[in-house]
Order: sequence, then C-alpha cells, then structure tokens
Amino acid sequence: MESLLHFTGRLHPVVVHLPIGTFVLLAVAEGVGWLRPSTRLTPSQRTVVLAVGLVSALAAAGFGWLLARAGDYDATLLERHRWLGTGFAGLALVLFLLRTRPRAYAVALVTSLALLGAAGHVGGSLTHGSDFLTWAAPTSPTPVYTAPGEAKVFDDVVHPILKARCVACHGPAKSQGDLRYDTRDFVLKGGKSGPLFKPGPPPSSLLLKRIHLPLEAKEHMPPKGKPQLTDDEVALLEWWIDAGAPVEGRVADFAPSTPVMDLVAARVGVPPAPLPDRAAMLGAAVRLEQQLGLVLRPLSQDGPWLAGNARLRRPPFGDADLAALAPVAGALVWLDLGETAVTDAGLAGLAAMKHLRRLQLDHTAVTGAGLAHLAGLPQLESLNLVGTSLTDADVPALARLPRLRTLYVWNTAVSDEALAELARLRTDSRKILRWRADISDLEARIHSETFKVHRGAPLPPAPVSTPAPVPAP
Repeated sequence: MESLLHFTGRLHPVVVHLPIGTFVLLAVAEGVGWLRPSTRLTPSQRTVVLAVGLVSALAAAGFGWLLARAGDYDATLLERHRWLGTGFAGLALVLFLLRTRPRAYAVALVTSLALLGAAGHVGGSLTHGSDFLTWAAPTSPTPVYTAPGEAKVFDDVVHPILKARCVACHGPAKSQGDLRYDTRDFVLKGGKSGPLFKPGPPPSSLLLKRIHLPLEAKEHMPPKGKPQLTDDEVALLEWWIDAGAPVEGRVADFAPSTPVMDLVAARVGVPPAPLPDRAAMLGAAVRLEQQLGLVLRPLSQDGPWLAGNARLRRPPFGDADLAALAPVAGALVWLDLGETAVTDAGLAGLAAMKHLRRLQLDHTAVTGAGLAHLAGLPQLESLNLVGTSLTDADVPALARLPRLRTLYVWNTAVSDEALAELARLRTDSRKILRWRADISDLEARIHSETFKVHRGAPLPPAPVSTPAPVPAP
C-alpha cells in the first residue's frame, strides 16, 4: 500500500502545472475583459474554467501530500509549500463559490494568484534548489587564469561539476540519502551510506561507484533522465579523488598529468597553446634533413605536423642528433628511431614532443630506465620496443602513459602475465561497458525507425505434367 501511495504522489509534478496554467489564463482573460467589456467571459465560461481549476488544484494538493511522505526534502520548505498549496486549493474553492459576486471574486482572484506564485516559488526551491533563480545571475567576475595550474582545485574545478550535476537532488532543499553537495563541508561529510570517497585509488570511492553503475541501476548517479556527467568530468573527479580529494590548494600543487591539465584548462577557460607555425616548421625540417641526414616530411597539406624517420641513416642516428631535433619537436607526430644508436640518455630529448603519437624504438639500446622519459608524452598511442632489453620490471612505467593503446614487444623478456596486467590497467572496462550500452540503445532506435517492405517471393511455376504413355494392347 505504501508503495502505491508513493507512486501516486509522484503524479504531483505532472498535475501541478494544470491549475497553474488554468488560473494564470483565467486572470489574463479577466484582465482583458475588464479593459474591453466586449471580450468578457460569460458566466457559463467562467464556471467551466473555475471548475477545471478547482478540480486540478485539489488533485495537485492531494498528490503533493502523498509525495511529501517520501521525505528527503528540507523540512521547513516542505511544510511551507504544503500549506501554501493547500491554501491555494482552498482559495480555488472560494473563487468558485464567489464567481457571481464581482468585487469579492476579484479580491479572491488577486489573492489566489499571489498565493499561487508563493507556492510555485517554494516548490521550485524544493526541486531545483533555493538558489535556482539566482544561479545564472551575474555575480562577481570569474577569476581569470593564465595557466590551468593556478586554478583552485576544489572551488574552480571539482565543486562546479558537483553543483551542476548533483545539487538538484542533493542540496539544501532536497537531500536524498541525507547527502548534499552545495558546500565543501557537506561534500566531505557524505550521507547515510557514509563518506562519498576514501582518498586514494578511485575504485574506493562511493561517488565514482555510483557514477559508473549501469544507467538503469536504481543507485546510478545522476539518475536516468537527468544530465549525465561527461567523460572529461569523470576523469577530473577520478584524478581529484586519487590525489586525496583536497579542498584547499591549487591544481599545480597536486602534480596533475598533462591530459588532466588540459581538461582543467578547458574548464577554467585558459586558452590552449597555439599550434606550431607551419611555414617555420617546414623550413626547419628542410634544414634538419640536410644537416642530420634523416627524413622529415609533412603529414598533411595544411597543418604543421611532421613525420620523422631516422632508421636508414648511416652512420646510425644518435643521442646528439635526437637533441638537434628541438626546433621541430612541437610538430613531430610520428618518429621512427628503430635500429638507431639512440640510448636511454638521448630519450630526454623526447620531452618537448608533446604531440608525438607514434614512436618506434625497436632494436635499439634503450632499456627500462629510459622509459621514464616517455612519461611526458601525453598523446603517445603506439610504441614499438621490439628487440629491446625490456623486462617485467619495466612494464609499470608503460602503464603511466595515458593514451597508449598499441605496444609491440616481441623478442623481449616481458612475460605474458605482465602484459595481461598492463592490458588490464590500460583498459577502462567501465567506459567500454557504458559505450556498448549506448550502442545497443542506438541500434534499437535505428531498428525501430527502419521501414521494411516484404513483398514475398514469387511462387515457382507449377511443373508441367506429361501424361504417362498408354501401353499398347
């Protein structure tokens, strides 16, 4: 029975708009009729409109009382909204009874509209938060940062995400599960289920567990039908929790990776670094080709991006040559150093190649010690270490490459077990499951919108039967 009452109470947000629209329209019609007597409502028209408004107001009030039983609302606001709504329903009845007495009817109509406005405002505060109307109002100027690391880690990066996605259900007006996100103290406090997170590895966070639940799950946050967090917002929350969920300090204090710094920059409005100048990069590439004897070629007809190949140079390309590529480091996207004389020390020259995506180091003297220089390559997707001295002890350094997706390691001492663990660490199974669910949903929508025609296959012609010969007598 209780579940039925709770379900019925949820009809309140559906029904409540009917009396609002009815009485606002009635007030407009009465005002126009007062200015232009020829357009006044007839007594029968007024009776019909008031009857509809009265029935819908009583229904909305009744459903509202049932919905209030669910709790999770600010007690003061809830009580205020309950009695304002009930009072309005009572005034709707008074209006209906006074419809033939013009002066008393006019006073009651004005009073009911004032009560309706007050009840609507408090109801909006219950569902959207008490600061819903002032949320987008002009405030003090937003801090302008010249570097993303200057932003305040909680106030500028994390809290705006939580307020935008969570305060509607977990704020001062409505706090489901006794959980609130409107202030830093409430965020750290948690709710009925305990703290939202334990500083440390993100999997220990209740907040992230709820975010990564299937969309259909009852405890998924935000609930289905509400705007969901983007992948970038989830990545920022994961980094923040992994850093210990700090509420003081600036972003740079917590050593964010380059991808995280890029996300912070986009969030606080720091413009991205300008692209390398195409003409300057192509001119430098021609000079370096002649000087170093390697191949440097543009990857497109209009961009500054370059591909470099030092594999075939004789004598072999070495550490000093790699350092000499500094003038075009910002434009290199592909770099083949396979079968060269580059060593661990020379890999320090890769640090400036922030856009490098493919790197080949096969059959070089590079060891696991040199892989530490790759940590500053946020875009690196493909890495070839075939024929190097790589071992299981060197694999953790590869797990720190944020976008690494393809690794070549045959003819090395790396075990299958270490590679399997690396694959597990570098694969975000939660994102994959979420995307697969999205694909299934889209495929179902495509199927439902696809028009099909079935004409049926034509019947084959009936076989012509030849009468059997009659045997001669």
